[in-house]
Amino acid sequence: MSFWSQASSEPRRQHRFLLAFPNLGGYQEYLAKTVTKPSFTIGETEHKFLGNTYYYPGAVTWETVTAQLVNAVAPDGNAIFYRALYAAGYFDPGDQQGKFTGDAANSDFPGPGTPNKLDAQAALGSVLIKEINGAGALIGTWKLNNPWITNVKFGDLDYSGEELLNIDLTLRYDWATYTGGPGDNSMRIPAANMAAANRSVE
Repeated sequence: MSFWSQASSEPRRQHRFLLAFPNLGGYQEYLAKTVTKPSFTIGETEHKFLGNTYYYPGAVTWETVTAQLVNAVAPDGNAIFYRALYAAGYFDPGDQQGKFTGDAANSDFPGPGTPNKLDAQAALGSVLIKEINGAGALIGTWKLNNPWITNVKFGDLDYSGEELLNIDLTLRYDWATYTGGPGDNSMRIPAANMAAANRSVE
């Protein structure tokens, strides 16, 4: 039955979503303005034979997700993502110098380091993009597995502007898993892949 002729069936709406960062201290879901849903590309390899070209699927690459958040005063949007940088394993030159020179004020640092995947993932947790309906019920969830931040823009200041200041994020992840809402049987997956798919949506 089409959604325009049955009130109980309706299309998904762009403005009905929640963006969750479980481990990002200070972040609140109401700060999110936009987020792109996960997308993937399947590589291809070609083979030429007697004037014809044949294509074969290759590796799957999940594309980056971007999000825009309101840069709030409380909670402090600048501080949230500034701390996330250090939580990812970053040491600024002052911290590194203190460790090398034995500065007492920096003696608690374990050593000069750089951002690494383990710490960067721990700073975010599993990022969740939750789609909801008009009643607020969950109708689908995208989970970004092993996500980490690749880019943060804290917004531009302008004396002539009155718009809200935003924070733009780019997230890299290894793969995404999708879980439908209650009673959703719309996923049609070949039998050979069903076991793997069931594990992914649990």
